[in-house]
Amino acid sequence: MGTVYIFQRKKKDEETKTFVLKTGDSLAIVSDAFEGITITAISANTVEFSNGVSKTSGEEMDVDVYMSSYQEQMLKLALERHFETERENFCNRLFKIKTLALFFIDDISSYRPDKEGKTPYLLTAFERLLRERIELTISTLTEHDMEYRAYLEASLADISACHAGYFSQDNSDSDEGIAKEVDAILNGKKQLLSFLNADGTYNTLRFLFSKWTLKEGWDNPNVFTIAKLRSSGSENSKLQEVGRGLRLPVDENGNRISNEEFQLNYIVDFTEADFAQHLVDQINGEIPQTSVITEERLAQVAQKLGMSADDLFDELYDKRYIDRHNNIRPETRTPFFEEYPAFASGLSEGKVKDRNKIKPKPIKIRKAVYNEMREFWERINQRYMLFYDADLDTDMAEVALSLLEKPGVFTDVVMTSSRDIVHSAGTQMSTTTGTGVQYTIMRPIPYGTFLTRIMRVTSIPIEVLHKAMVAYSKRHGMVDAKYINDSSVSAFCAEFQNWKVTELQGRFRYVKSNIPRGATALTYADGTPREEIAQGRISTKIVPGTPSDKYLYDVFAYDSPLEKDNITADIEEVVVYGKIPRSSIAIPTITGSMYSPDFMYVVKKVSGEKELNIVVETKDVEGKDILRGTEAAKIKCARIFFEILSKEGYIVHFRDQINNKQMAQIINEVLQM
Repeated sequence: MGTVYIFQRKKKDEETKTFVLKTGDSLAIVSDAFEGITITAISANTVEFSNGVSKTSGEEMDVDVYMSSYQEQMLKLALERHFETERENFCNRLFKIKTLALFFIDDISSYRPDKEGKTPYLLTAFERLLRERIELTISTLTEHDMEYRAYLEASLADISACHAGYFSQDNSDSDEGIAKEVDAILNGKKQLLSFLNADGTYNTLRFLFSKWTLKEGWDNPNVFTIAKLRSSGSENSKLQEVGRGLRLPVDENGNRISNEEFQLNYIVDFTEADFAQHLVDQINGEIPQTSVITEERLAQVAQKLGMSADDLFDELYDKRYIDRHNNIRPETRTPFFEEYPAFASGLSEGKVKDRNKIKPKPIKIRKAVYNEMREFWERINQRYMLFYDADLDTDMAEVALSLLEKPGVFTDVVMTSSRDIVHSAGTQMSTTTGTGVQYTIMRPIPYGTFLTRIMRVTSIPIEVLHKAMVAYSKRHGMVDAKYINDSSVSAFCAEFQNWKVTELQGRFRYVKSNIPRGATALTYADGTPREEIAQGRISTKIVPGTPSDKYLYDVFAYDSPLEKDNITADIEEVVVYGKIPRSSIAIPTITGSMYSPDFMYVVKKVSGEKELNIVVETKDVEGKDILRGTEAAKIKCARIFFEILSKEGYIVHFRDQINNKQMAQIINEVLQM
């Protein structure tokens, strides 16, 4: 008889039972809840199971975690969270976002049929619960959600097409169906994020199953829900685990959305009930939150603000943000970091939420206020296309060649390390910056890949890029193969962006599109206002209190201190005003991305007429010189856009608001025109 392991099954009010198992035995001998799990290895103090879990002598396994009924409840919750998010991302956005959910499991046979054809219980439960949830969601849809209804009905028509799995064993599996699933997940990320298949039918694949390990090397920017259906049995970093879903999502056009706050639903079992707090502690443990301001940091921030370190110290001390020893006062920490974000570090309050304790509340849209600005909103939501001037006859091969000749475009791949030194003063911890290390590594990529990556960012055809590379080689000699790398791709794309900003500004026009306006962030397709909007579309912070009756929403929601001032200021001349939902007004720009400003105001003239419409871009910086080139270019494009709107008969005044200007000043300037 080989090596064996002794198991004891303990149950309340029942006698303890003992089981002697050896390698290859099923753990279901101890309890039916462990069905599908076998013993793969036994050592002196450790036993390993087929699900990847290892247990040491004396360690307990909670049967409840492995029971199918418990897993069903977790599946049900995960689907509830998924469809909350999916409906928001599908119905309430100008450009839809494909919403994915990721399920980690230990017991692969619970999802994939075995060779005997035994029905996998987890898959059966999932498909049943998915069908129920889709039917429930369809029953709550209105006439405004017909496209989403069609998508869900396509999902119902083929439930099996909605999900797929990938496990390490699949690499050696010869099953054609499994091979297609694996390829769709690992190699078809772009298609996975699309709502349509190549033949025009709906692509409903959005629920993905994988084993609970971090060896698979897969992630996707549009994962909004992760459900960990089994205990991992390990102490893997929670930052790594959650990192599977912490990516900026992309919309149906492939545009990455970086100016909104999104939430990842992370569902774990009761054995990790304190998961959220542990995650906060770990993040703040790995990124120490500042408790004292070093002289070095004070000088850096002061320089950024255009003042001396002494003056900044006096300012912070007078506001009671710090004491005379540069310690940050705990009682004023939150307002201090809000007003001076350059000093902040660690994880800010509210970034990780326990949804068992905190229920997210959408923001109500005040219909009476919306009706006051309905015409304004509909006008600025008209679709326009950007056309470059007819005389803009640029030889892109010559442009590409000129960019390749810029100093530093062909560059090494450099790895950089930074060094923060932690000091203890007995009662306080602080950090100072030490000397980091840089070194060059050889990481070339194939020439075809080099051209393809540039093309994807710049839209310059590959044949044009190749022509420019040939011309460069004739002038300067062959490019060393080591410089055909990702760093050179990034450098070229940055130079191309700079070229667009400097050469194309003022050489384009906007033309109204014939595409119907359709639904907007505030309205349904028929123009009627929505009841509410997700907070993430408006802001990251909430101020207690009730806004002015002139304000579009029922709460004070803001991102920066300057926005907070705008929202809480009741200006006499303003009839109605509101924060413009993120990414809702899609103004095309020469940078290649869309632009949407921050605030909209309807203001009465001195004569009493309600005619002035003002759109404002809010930047919480000290001056216009601080704005990045791309940001400045977007604002210039917006200025031209609203000038065209005004020439077409609907007057809209566009203004930018820099840190030292109050909204009342902007409105008065417009009134005096």
